[in-house]
Amino acid sequence: ITYNDNAMIDVLWVMKYTATGKNHFEPLQQLLGAEAQKAIDKGVDCILKTQYYQGNTLTVWCAQHDSKTLQPAKARAFELPSLSGHESVPILRFLMSIDQPSADIKKAIHAGVAWLEAAKIKGYKVQDIADPAQPKGRDRVIVPDSNAVIWARFYDLKTNQPFFTGRDSQPKAT
Repeated sequence: ITYNDNAMIDVLWVMKYTATGKNHFEPLQQLLGAEAQKAIDKGVDCILKTQYYQGNTLTVWCAQHDSKTLQPAKARAFELPSLSGHESVPILRFLMSIDQPSADIKKAIHAGVAWLEAAKIKGYKVQDIADPAQPKGRDRVIVPDSNAVIWARFYDLKTNQPFFTGRDSQPKAT
């Protein structure tokens, strides 16, 4: 199950526009609206089932989940099983767009937002800089900024500590 790079969420938005006829999807609404709504319902059910528990605490989502066990799974070499700040935000935005959300959807949203609040990293921002040594002539770095807040893309499943990986699949704290 790929939340990575917004794969599933982008599809759910297309289904939502088809079901509602919004954003120029009116021609498809009559033809495919009911089927699109069924797809949304199944997608939301999957989202709710894959939200990760740390013990009894509901957190956020991972970039990739196993389709059978629904547990966090490895994707590319640098995408280890982990909680994802990057993929969880669009999932939460989609859930927040649902009219008359169920109690389970509300619970998922509140838990996800609480986790993001606890996991935020204060005092830094992401900045692109020129770097002729890089293939594209630029690099992305973290720089101090007392007014900024960021989130890591990957967090350890047990400790919530941010980590980074390269193509060697080895987590690094910095």
